[in-house]
Amino acid sequence: MKIKAFFGVLCVQILLFSSLIVPPAFSQKAGPGIKKYRVETLPFKNLTQQKYQLKLIHPYSFRLKTIQKSLVALKFKKKDIFNVKKGRIFNNDLVKRLAPLIQKQFTKASSNQRVAFKIFNASRSTYLEGDTFLTAEGLHWRFTTLRDIRWGIEDFSISGEPWVLVLQKGQTYKQRYWKGTQVAQDIVNWVILQNIPLSNSRRLPELPPTASSPNHKTSAKKSTAAVIKKRLHILEQLREDNAINDKEYARKRREILGQF
Repeated sequence: MKIKAFFGVLCVQILLFSSLIVPPAFSQKAGPGIKKYRVETLPFKNLTQQKYQLKLIHPYSFRLKTIQKSLVALKFKKKDIFNVKKGRIFNNDLVKRLAPLIQKQFTKASSNQRVAFKIFNASRSTYLEGDTFLTAEGLHWRFTTLRDIRWGIEDFSISGEPWVLVLQKGQTYKQRYWKGTQVAQDIVNWVILQNIPLSNSRRLPELPPTASSPNHKTSAKKSTAAVIKKRLHILEQLREDNAINDKEYARKRREILGQF
């Protein structure tokens, strides 16, 4: 009788314990370990710029907080077999790592370049990929890979969207107009943050393109020196206007001088 009673109590305890376990469909998995990440400026296709009438405001000196807040504000929704998953695209660790790199690349990007980012997980496969650029519409963010799932821009396949960006306050989707019509369709992996404050004082003069011949190199060097001098003057004005603090001023000054 004692043995039966013991097993009865044990079964009850097992049932109680199992009821506390969260079903896999609703449990939160830890994000994959980030093995490597890359942020760089890449050419923007002329056809894409013409198609969407994009006039890039590059180079541009963003406040670090502006980039950080933008990364935090980007959210997604993904459907799987059991439920709908929602969340931030960039966790706090990624925001801390990527924001300064994105900020720096914006100061280097030309009017024909975008700031691209790519993040790899522990297995070295692409975990997240996309780009960002600035126009008069706002700060654009496009994603082609999210949580290891690739999905191209303007991929309106019949299988549906594997994931979508979820609009927050001050955000809108970029739209595609069907050829020969006024019918527009949202591109749900391309969002524009419209609440980004733009300032002419933060627009930087574009560095001249480099050339291979000695004469062109000398000319380009002189032009670059003039541009850098102008950038330093703008930077000094930003500090005088309290737009940046002394620490930001010193760091940006080193970056500008490092380009010469």
